[in-house]
Amino acid sequence: MSLQQILAASAYPTDKSQGYLDNYEEFFGSLRDQDVRLLELGINYGGSLQMWRDYFPKGVCAGLDLTPVTVDDPTGRVRVYQGMQQDTALLDRIAREVAPDGFDIIIDDCSHVGYLTAITLGHLFDKHLKPGGIYCIEDWGCGYWDSWSDGKAYQKPVYDMQQHRFISHDYGMVGFIKTLVDECGIEDATKAGRGTPPPTRSSIKKLQISGGQVFLVKA
Repeated sequence: MSLQQILAASAYPTDKSQGYLDNYEEFFGSLRDQDVRLLELGINYGGSLQMWRDYFPKGVCAGLDLTPVTVDDPTGRVRVYQGMQQDTALLDRIAREVAPDGFDIIIDDCSHVGYLTAITLGHLFDKHLKPGGIYCIEDWGCGYWDSWSDGKAYQKPVYDMQQHRFISHDYGMVGFIKTLVDECGIEDATKAGRGTPPPTRSSIKKLQISGGQVFLVKA
């Protein structure tokens, strides 16, 4: 069954939109029959963990949330942890217990605060995501909201003709996502004779940005 069919046939409490589900199918579909190790940060009532458990019948799915969450799981393939996404010691513990060889998939649907998201990705992507693994960041557009803790209302980019710069929105999550473009371009940024050495290879094989979601594939 597809993700949409799983949700339609169940009463799992999750607010994943159809657009999100379609993107997940695109990135995760080839992994369905594998022993997937998945971590989702920010699980609310736990419905998405039940969805992932059914979608990956051989997988183990772990979730982290700031508040206590109980998930009905007769299979024993769902693990739930309580804590903060920036607690790197806790993230290390989860990885040791659930995915000692690395996670195949990590989903950050947690605070949606730029600097916290940066801490989590910097730690998990480098240390606990397998090469070729997929990292997804959800709801990054909140950086355009004045009502959000590190957001700000959108203003159109301004072109600085003297410095040849597009001065663009860089608040909160939006600003952090744009730094990932720099990481994708780091080989050119450090290219011998043109950039700032030492030469560096990007840790990102693929970056896809869509409304609400960002997908990174680890090199």
